[in-house]
Amino acid sequence: MFDREGLRVREQELQGQIDSMLATLDRQTQDLHAAQQQVAQLRVTGESADGLVQVVVNSVGGVIEVHLAPDAFRRSSPESLGRAMTDAARRAGVAAHAESMRIMGSIVSATETLPDLPDLVPGAPSLRDFLPPLVPEGGGTPVDPEPTRDDDGDGSWSRPLLRDGWQ
Repeated sequence: MFDREGLRVREQELQGQIDSMLATLDRQTQDLHAAQQQVAQLRVTGESADGLVQVVVNSVGGVIEVHLAPDAFRRSSPESLGRAMTDAARRAGVAAHAESMRIMGSIVSATETLPDLPDLVPGAPSLRDFLPPLVPEGGGTPVDPEPTRDDDGDGSWSRPLLRDGWQ
């Protein structure tokens, strides 16, 4: 025997769940856009251990500003000042990465506790597939790639500015 009323009740329940998921997705999309804006405007300052240099970077560690202490040239040699700049830039980059992950992590982690479309409709695509991972595949933290020789033939070594998967 076909239970038409029971089927109608189940359909209404399912529609309610889908409507709730869509409302949550809308809210999360708005939150994601807000977090992306916050990350795009992020500026982080790092200071060298000796206090001679401050470097301001953006969310991906790109240098925006470099500030030298007024007496930096008297208190330091060019070599140690270069190391201080590198130190300050590295500290700022690490802090910018951590802050970006904190901002985006709260958005991504919120999606992991909610039911997903395949939970309701077997075979449906996952809404989580639309969010980028915060760590590279396999887990862990991103690591700097090995230095590569420059193509300009001067024999210098460098690291790429952007890591694969983090551009």
